[in-house]
Amino acid sequence: MLTLARALQALDDVWNHKPSEMALTWNTRVQFDHELIPHLVADYTALNQRFDALATRIETEKAAAAELVAACAEELHRLRHTEALRLYPVIARALSADPVARRLFWQSRLVMLGIARRIFRRLDELARALRNDAGIPIAVEHAAKAFVEYRQRNETEIYPLYRLAKSRDAGATHAA
Repeated sequence: MLTLARALQALDDVWNHKPSEMALTWNTRVQFDHELIPHLVADYTALNQRFDALATRIETEKAAAAELVAACAEELHRLRHTEALRLYPVIARALSADPVARRLFWQSRLVMLGIARRIFRRLDELARALRNDAGIPIAVEHAAKAFVEYRQRNETEIYPLYRLAKSRDAGATHAA
């Protein structure tokens, strides 16, 4: 039975609910979030640890290792989605008045996209190597190097721009 209290609770839940990362869209209001960078760094650390755990499972549990490769790819996709909808729009908004900085930022984004695609390719190659039981150590090494490069570039090039956007954004909300 629908009561006024339940209806008000439902509205309260909708108004106060922070959407899940995958529920974000280009029309979601974005603003500078002090917790975003630490959250992303922690998530990437967990992803790296998950990938590193793969090396211990390869020899004993190839099927479990293949599932772990797929889980790593899915997690990377989720993190990239978060970056695309919560990180990049804030940076772009902060750089909107400076065409040179904006161009350099978009070039960095393209580089990051290329590295992310390389990780996904390397994960596909690793999954194929696990199925064929050939070239596994090399595939693991290539994927690990791509993960390291992506994370280092994020932490040295993109995340500092987000921190700088804090002063320019001044807490205003904008659609992505």
